[in-house]
Amino acid sequence: MKENIDIIDKIVKIKDFLPKKQKTLCEYIILNYSEIGLMSINELSEKSGVGTTTILRLSKILNYTSYSDLKKDILKNSMATNISSYSGLKESFKNISKNKNSDILSNVSSELLSIIENFITPQNIEQINKAVEMIMKAKRVNILGLRSSRAVASYLEAMLGRISPNVRQLNSDSEYLFDNALKLKADDILIVSSLWPCTRRTVTVSNVCHKNKIPIILITNTILNPIARYANIVIDTNSANKNEGIIPNMIVAEAIIKEVWKRNPSKFQEYLDTLEKLLEDNDIFIWNE
Repeated sequence: MKENIDIIDKIVKIKDFLPKKQKTLCEYIILNYSEIGLMSINELSEKSGVGTTTILRLSKILNYTSYSDLKKDILKNSMATNISSYSGLKESFKNISKNKNSDILSNVSSELLSIIENFITPQNIEQINKAVEMIMKAKRVNILGLRSSRAVASYLEAMLGRISPNVRQLNSDSEYLFDNALKLKADDILIVSSLWPCTRRTVTVSNVCHKNKIPIILITNTILNPIARYANIVIDTNSANKNEGIIPNMIVAEAIIKEVWKRNPSKFQEYLDTLEKLLEDNDIFIWNE
């Protein structure tokens, strides 16, 4: 949208001058705007009680070429007004407090399944395949994830490192993060795990790598992540308004890891056989007490 005006404010101002169905849709958006950014046009149609044609007409009245563009601005508004560093955790604690007698395992599993179904899209599948191709061709795979995203970065490093010695975490020593970023070469790549709201250092380092023409793969929970503008590949779990933390990003990481392994079966099998013998020879595990 070209106008510098809050989209929800604009909807409030025009709703009373619109036909009945469009007014109904406006009222639904105003009351539920924090959820609209994650809905498909069919989901919004079903929940608001109006047809998809009405949604498209309202989008045009608001000067958008498509519902997708409208949805993106509503999501941006929602995240700007409702999301803090720990809003997901706060909301999760509220829900737990309200449902003290509920089955927490079933509730969490149900929420997670819903999120997973939401980000299994043709675009994400395509982006994951492209990411794997980029990883396979890279001379060195560098990984970056700070604060809560560090767990995803560490897991990627550990699992991809099983078939390649040329995998490293850029932030293994955070004091030398920028030094390490400057050492990246044109045939290296950078995988970034970044959750909204992003850390300033993650954004800045990504920008440095982008300026140095280092290809970037971004795993994120919203396309509004500022690193998306620097990334060659963006895998968006579309889960910024949910309460599941790093789990969606971890699932994407697992999918990438399994696909890389699948394309290197002999190399992976050789590594596992060697590791298994080494651990057995050194009596690492306790099988029987």
